[in-house]
Amino acid sequence: MTARFFDLEAIGLRLLEDSRHRAVMLRGRGIVPCLALIEVGEDPQSAAYVTRKIEDCKKVGIDVRKVVLLQSVTQSALLAQVQMLDADNAVSGILVQLPLPSHLDEDAVIRAISPHKDVDGLHPVNLLSLTTAEPSIIPCTVSGIDALLSETGLALDGARVAILGRGKLVGLPASLLLSGQSRNTTVTVLHRKTKNLGNILKNSDIIIAAAGSAHLVTPDMVGAGAVVIDVGMSWPEGMLCGDVHPDVAEVAGWMTPPDRSFGVMTRMMLLKTVLDLAEKKATT
Repeated sequence: MTARFFDLEAIGLRLLEDSRHRAVMLRGRGIVPCLALIEVGEDPQSAAYVTRKIEDCKKVGIDVRKVVLLQSVTQSALLAQVQMLDADNAVSGILVQLPLPSHLDEDAVIRAISPHKDVDGLHPVNLLSLTTAEPSIIPCTVSGIDALLSETGLALDGARVAILGRGKLVGLPASLLLSGQSRNTTVTVLHRKTKNLGNILKNSDIIIAAAGSAHLVTPDMVGAGAVVIDVGMSWPEGMLCGDVHPDVAEVAGWMTPPDRSFGVMTRMMLLKTVLDLAEKKATT
């Protein structure tokens, strides 16, 4: 068996055009979608992500209000900035680029954003909604995973899903969404200390790898025909590696391209979320 690869670039372009069309329609109704993006410090990797997000917004017609704060910014000053943007009616959604410097409390910053402006979908209210029949905001990477699962045409009800990684950006929200009332899969959350890791993965219909450990998932761990979505990234010896070994393509049914960033899907879902929030704000 040879896996069918998800064409992330083609799917991304289609989603970009969908967002461009939506933005034009919103502006035609006098609704101007606006993303407020807060960047703390000058981390090169974060700066690159922010640049690409801003470029995407410009392509589709989303206004961006970028705020850059010093690495040494205090917790109170950062929270004050968040609260100011939160109170601004022209702002559709707020994104604080993570991770933050170690002296800042990320969870407190996330909680300071109103749930209806929380583009990342990490506010406790939004995370809890993932378990319901109608999730309010799905975190962007998780939304990208969900979109790829739709591409397969696989019936999710009752499907066995293994999520490798339990981080707050992917593993946790993915487990809440996929085990919740809107998706109804049976989810097992795994990590590096899980016993019999390979056996659990091999008996799964869907594998979502988000551990950040290069080539952790090998062909002998994957059942024939499984859907394998790799969102993990690490850089051993300066080279980008996913969590899934390229040879998994020999047994999987569907698979993300080996050692390729999932970033395009995350970024496209960011655009969708901003537009969703702008539309909801206009109707309330």
